[in-house]
Amino acid sequence: MSSEPVHGNPEASELTAGETSGSSDRRYLPPRWIWVMGVLFLLLGIVGFFGRVLGNGPLADLYDAMWIFRDPAICNVMALIGGFFACFIPLIWFTFASGWPAAIRFTPITLIGLFVIGFFSIFEIQGVSGEMIPRFGYRFGKAPDQRLGGFTASETNAEGGQSLSVADDPNAFPQFLGPDRNSRLAGPHLETDWGANPPEEIWRMPIGAGWSGFSALGGRIYTMEQRDNEELVACYDLKTGKPIWGTGIKARHYTVMGYVGPRCTPLLLDGRVYALGATGVFRCLDQRTGEVVWQHDLLEMYGVTPDAETKNIAWGRANSPLAYELDGRKIVIIPAGGPSDKTKKDGNVALVAFDAASGETVWEGGHEQISYASPSVAQVDGKDQIISVNEANITGHDPATGEQLWSLDWPGSSSGNASCSQVHALGNNRFFVSKGYGQGASTFEVKPEGDGYTTEVLWSNTRVLKTKFTNVAIMDDYVFGLNDGILEKVKLEAKRPEWRERGFGHGQLLLVGDVLLVMGEEGNLAMVDPTSEDYQEFSRIKALSGEIAPTWNPLCLYGDLLLVRNAEEAACYKLPTKD
Repeated sequence: MSSEPVHGNPEASELTAGETSGSSDRRYLPPRWIWVMGVLFLLLGIVGFFGRVLGNGPLADLYDAMWIFRDPAICNVMALIGGFFACFIPLIWFTFASGWPAAIRFTPITLIGLFVIGFFSIFEIQGVSGEMIPRFGYRFGKAPDQRLGGFTASETNAEGGQSLSVADDPNAFPQFLGPDRNSRLAGPHLETDWGANPPEEIWRMPIGAGWSGFSALGGRIYTMEQRDNEELVACYDLKTGKPIWGTGIKARHYTVMGYVGPRCTPLLLDGRVYALGATGVFRCLDQRTGEVVWQHDLLEMYGVTPDAETKNIAWGRANSPLAYELDGRKIVIIPAGGPSDKTKKDGNVALVAFDAASGETVWEGGHEQISYASPSVAQVDGKDQIISVNEANITGHDPATGEQLWSLDWPGSSSGNASCSQVHALGNNRFFVSKGYGQGASTFEVKPEGDGYTTEVLWSNTRVLKTKFTNVAIMDDYVFGLNDGILEKVKLEAKRPEWRERGFGHGQLLLVGDVLLVMGEEGNLAMVDPTSEDYQEFSRIKALSGEIAPTWNPLCLYGDLLLVRNAEEAACYKLPTKD
């Protein structure tokens, strides 16, 4: 009997197809779409990782089109997302869709999961750098400021100190950014070779958390700091670092992105210390004893709930007070804020002036939500105005009444792309301002017109001087600043920097005579030649260290004594001079 192939047997055909299909569905290598997705995310991670180099190099001319490269923090987030998904997508396919035995498929994700759970059971993200790189600390340990204990004054007699006036002390550094509030001092004439003549460390001490700088007057230094649940205005002896007094309130401001503690640099005026806490408590204290003369809770004054404050000003009050003399009466000016959202500005108060002696409200000016910048004094046609960098604009105010005289758009959000940097006067009614988050630098002019004023932007450059947490210093026609961590020398209204140097992070700087002091985010202090056509570094030392916190605090120079601090330690260096 002959054997013939069976035709038209659907069951046999389906069985054969099913067996073949079942066998082919067991894949041991990822399908094409997994490879494509993995490669795309890997490229995203690589571009993010090298974004700063690309954005300030080969892609510099494409800044307006490729705005993401203006901010290294965004580049770091891109690198994190790209790297994570480049690994995560293939891992998920391998675990749940590949043809390998279950024991093999689930081993990698189980081991990774156990490692992640174990790591975060012990550690937690306690802060981030200026470029969004997380800083880890022990989950169940105390933060450095919590390990310090309470503030204890030394045997120094607080009552014995004399209140020297700023006018009587040629070395006085009485406020934020120095005597003229512009990150610049005329002297002393500093020695540039620290190899042959190194700075002498006078003292070093642990200090409470916060981003305040020092103010200095008459042999004493003043700052703000956080110790556990107490926010302090503190006074130390300049020559020894010994504590003299510390006056605190129960408050603790903390966010992962902003870290712990107060941000204000105290103002010294007529024997008083004026300081604003991160939670909005504005205090006037006696310089000798630390006794509270008067204080105002700005949130309470302006009807701001803690939730509204967090929403509007996410990283805590950082404004430093400004002194002004008004017909023989001295006032202190501070941004006030308010509860209102961006569609209802009438509830906001841009600035409030208090009588320096009594704390009485003298005037309120403007209806803008506040930023993290501090007010300053400048002249327009020879007349003083108070300049305020607000959340989304810059305004000029009459110092006698607080009346808003003009406004210039300066986009921003105090819970997002925040404004931190000051306006600097250039003369002839011209001003300079800078900002991070891709915004860069601008110059503008304020013009008297009729009974009012008009403003005009003269120059704007998103490529340079993106000063995220810091301020610039200006010498002649040149501006020095940290452009997202890259030190730059920029000629006013130029397209490109004269030079730039990487490696500083979001630190601070101070121009002293003909040298530039630059404190890097990791505590490295460099002395740079500001007159050179190319970057020239005279000297460098490791000035500060930290367990978790970066160094974001502004510098203070009292004569030849340099005072530096971060959120964990402070130090005093005697700088060699040529005088």
